[in-house]
Amino acid sequence: MHWPRAHAGARNVTGILRLTPDDFQVTESLTFEPTGEGEHLYLLVEKRGLTTHAVQQMLAGSCGVPIRDVSFAGMKDRRAVARQWFSVRLPQREDVHVGEGVRILRQVHHRRKLRRGELDRNRFRIRIRDLAGDPQAALALLGEHGAPNYFGAQRFGATGQNVGAALDWVRAGKPRISRFLRSVYLSSLRSFLFNEVLGERVSGDTWRSFLDGEAELDGQPTGPLWGRGRLPSSGTARMLEERLIEAHAEIADALEFVGLRQERRPLAAILKNLSWHIDEGAMTVEFALGPGTYATTVLREVGEFHDAPRDCDATRR
Repeated sequence: MHWPRAHAGARNVTGILRLTPDDFQVTESLTFEPTGEGEHLYLLVEKRGLTTHAVQQMLAGSCGVPIRDVSFAGMKDRRAVARQWFSVRLPQREDVHVGEGVRILRQVHHRRKLRRGELDRNRFRIRIRDLAGDPQAALALLGEHGAPNYFGAQRFGATGQNVGAALDWVRAGKPRISRFLRSVYLSSLRSFLFNEVLGERVSGDTWRSFLDGEAELDGQPTGPLWGRGRLPSSGTARMLEERLIEAHAEIADALEFVGLRQERRPLAAILKNLSWHIDEGAMTVEFALGPGTYATTVLREVGEFHDAPRDCDATRR
């Protein structure tokens, strides 16, 4: 799945991502500060080479609670060093010890569980190795204009297989499957439709402009996260969205059938505190993004950066 880029010249810059987990670091910031009181123990965890779900299971086992009592605000990549928050329903404070690949950086109680999306931002520090070409012009454009807010490859599977598998499930009559797999299928279909609309706006160089009838969110142009209900856009913006949704009516009908409601997502990903340093054939770039925005789709506007083969990851597990 290759949606169009906004910034020219990215294909002339190449490099390697994630030669080691330390090359891709991300740190969460919550939208609030835990109070220090309550029955839910908040844990700032540093995980290395593990999925968020794996750490969730490890915490449940270590604390002796059902997995439903362990919550997190957002998913983080396995091939990374990620510092993210979890909450465990654990009224009595205690020292929590997990296992290899996990460090507890902070513990504090709060009155309620951590909910999905309660993130202010994610701060990234990414090392790109074997750098070829000059990325500085593209980086300057990123700082000025941001990047198209595409959903990243994580939503679609390692080879983009999730959309096809989800469509097979829809065509089979949506038989009963696990709650997790159902969520994966629906999110991949919804993300695909959004990316299709955004790709059209990028091709027309309107992803940062307001079309006639634009549905705004926080002062930004938006695209649809499909579901039941009427499009809030009108005029030119609505005509463009309806045309692309109609081209994928099978997906749109499936998302409406399961009861999802219309939502909106900004078309542009805005970077904060962008900086970079280039030395000896490598580049370190740092920036912050809002929740739900993918660092890999931002970097796609800078160059053709590919993950190192998995057998290069010394901490693979």
